[in-house]
Amino acid sequence: MSVLAQTRYFRICIITAAVTAFLLMSFYLSTQRWSATTPIQRHPDNIVSDATASTASASPWPTPSLQLPDKTFTRTVVIAKLEEEDASWIDTLVQTDPCLSSAVYTVDNPNATLTVPQNKGHEVMVYLTYIIDHYASLSDVTLFMHAHQFTWHNNDFLNSDSALQVRRLRSEYVLRNGYVNLRCHLGPGCPDHIHPTVAGDDLLNIPEAAVFGNSWQELFPGVPVPSVLSQPCCGQFAVSAERIRTVALERYVRYREWLLATPLEDKLSGRVWEYLWQWLFTGREEYCPDEQVCYCEGYGVCFGEGEYEEYFRLRDESRESERRVEELNQSEASVEEDIRSLKDHIDELHEKMSAIKSKAVS
Repeated sequence: MSVLAQTRYFRICIITAAVTAFLLMSFYLSTQRWSATTPIQRHPDNIVSDATASTASASPWPTPSLQLPDKTFTRTVVIAKLEEEDASWIDTLVQTDPCLSSAVYTVDNPNATLTVPQNKGHEVMVYLTYIIDHYASLSDVTLFMHAHQFTWHNNDFLNSDSALQVRRLRSEYVLRNGYVNLRCHLGPGCPDHIHPTVAGDDLLNIPEAAVFGNSWQELFPGVPVPSVLSQPCCGQFAVSAERIRTVALERYVRYREWLLATPLEDKLSGRVWEYLWQWLFTGREEYCPDEQVCYCEGYGVCFGEGEYEEYFRLRDESRESERRVEELNQSEASVEEDIRSLKDHIDELHEKMSAIKSKAVS
């Protein structure tokens, strides 16, 4: 190698080393700044042990920025069912997905393969029992669900179908957030739902509001009762294994002991927990994520600008027209032409709704 070539070679090496050192130092300083400005998140489990802590000071869990590994994640669907209920839809899913398993608990049959210490608290007893028994061997993602395949509180754009929700739920979305409510639609439950410390809640429709304050103090002694608790109904959610284990196993055991001992009737104790899960797993009193973000990032159902709102505007108009048709059908007057016109309009609205839905789901 000539002297000139050697000189050029060494210059390139020096420049490369300098650039590398600069980049490493920049990365180090940026991580230091992030550490200095980002508060350490306090988990509710730790807050419970601090009698002077306030729930208002408990920061929500941040969305992790970590890059998830390129892999297929394991999932388990935990289902609470009665003997008479059919949950065979999950068996079909498990047979077609090698990374999916199920744990179906029959709460009113003590001889069932999977059951609970006592049929109390609705699905809560099943959820806590599963966590306690599988704390050390959880799948990457655990989905906690009811037995019925089709129900009003499932997602509209997934045909209210539990099987479709399981198939389309993105594990990466759950792992990045730690906890997600499976229902994207905010109502009922969000926002500003239960006020444990203030009289005036609609006790006819929200009976758990009357007992929430005492229940909170029994479950989380020393922690001030929040002024409000909210999340979308109705007790179906997904949690990462890491997030479940941020709460000590002994806590889950104590929560189940509370459920076994409480004098609250079965339905009421279950309703109390329906609005506690988000606090337990996120530290947030109110968990009301954007509906379109939930659909798009959680299930891959994404809408163009204004399409989501337009769909529900069309649906409201369609339902009003259907109501009008029903009224005309009950009328003694000759209104056949009016009915025919309304039905044509309803068909037109349904076509527009189907077009929006098909585009979003595809």
